[in-house]
Amino acid sequence: MFFSLLLLIPMACGQLNEKAVAELNNIVKEVRRQYAPDVRDEVYDIRLVDNNGRLTVKGVTTVDEARMKLLQQLHDTYGRAVNDSIILLPDPALGDDVRYGVVNVSVANVRMGADYAAEMGTQLLLGAPVQVLQHDDWWRIKSAEGYIAWITGSSFVCMSKEAFNQWTAARKIIFTDIYGFAYESADAGRHVSDLVFGNLLRYEGEEGAFYKVAYPDGRRAYVSKSQAVHYDEWLSSVSLTEESIIRKALTLRGVPYSWGGTSTKAVDCSGFSKTVFLMHGVILRRDASQQAKTGIPVDISEGYDQLRPGDLMFFGVKEQDGKKERVRHVGIYMGDREFIHSIGYVRVGSLDSTRANYDEHNTREFIRAARVIGAVGAEGIWRIDQNPLYREQE
Repeated sequence: MFFSLLLLIPMACGQLNEKAVAELNNIVKEVRRQYAPDVRDEVYDIRLVDNNGRLTVKGVTTVDEARMKLLQQLHDTYGRAVNDSIILLPDPALGDDVRYGVVNVSVANVRMGADYAAEMGTQLLLGAPVQVLQHDDWWRIKSAEGYIAWITGSSFVCMSKEAFNQWTAARKIIFTDIYGFAYESADAGRHVSDLVFGNLLRYEGEEGAFYKVAYPDGRRAYVSKSQAVHYDEWLSSVSLTEESIIRKALTLRGVPYSWGGTSTKAVDCSGFSKTVFLMHGVILRRDASQQAKTGIPVDISEGYDQLRPGDLMFFGVKEQDGKKERVRHVGIYMGDREFIHSIGYVRVGSLDSTRANYDEHNTREFIRAARVIGAVGAEGIWRIDQNPLYREQE
């Protein structure tokens, strides 16, 4: 995968011996462990090349401090000058016209490598902003929640900072139904595209029962007013309450599970919790293990009495025998010892062994909980209009 470390050091005469190769390789790995341990958050794709005793460091990273630390340690260990060929992302070769981007399809697949065969990392919704980091046939981008992965050029529109700011400042509508379409004319005739909850389109006016809208690539369409609302009005009207969280979560009941899914078409477990909170104008981190590090911790050491509806429940394996905790699943507590989550499809499970929907496996692996209500604005939890990528760039 794209984040693997490669050590390309031939063992010919005049070049580094096996012990030196191992020592330098350990330095590369240790710097990665210290500065970029999670490939979802930072890029550290480094390789070493020995050309007849002259050491060159190649690759890309988003962490300049890691680059400088690596070069210094290699120099100190190697005892000679080290040729720096590391590119600090965003890649300067992109130019001023390619700094940001906006998703241009209802749901864009984003993968962990620049290939259709690569693992699905996440999905992004129409109108979602991204920062462009690198171009190599595919595009390496960073999403609003800080997730780094790869997307095809057909799924989003590259923009300069100026064009991006114009898009960001423009008035928009948000699609608020579970699923629907945009049309070529104000008569619900031929489709321009499908739409899902959370899709953002530029407002162009109104015609009867339809909004006139524009896509990031300039396509024009019409969206039924019964399925959309002005974005600013929507954002000011949503309220993050226990009752609303559960009500919105239940609207997704039966939606199928899909690894990497984050839309009302299909969701994985953390994509489900992420979508429910997006329905309240709140952005969560992408994966369950990332969400588990956010919010207000809820004490479950003596049972479930401290849990409140809307709390995030995390399942997995506790830290033990020197092994780190592993969060593998997330759901949303509904009250009365029931929770809603995506496993096969969005469904309701119970922590109560006397009930027909008792989930023995997840009850056994329930290891922690966190509260989002009261934590919006804390690290890893953003109100959508306060997220740095949803704002005009300086």
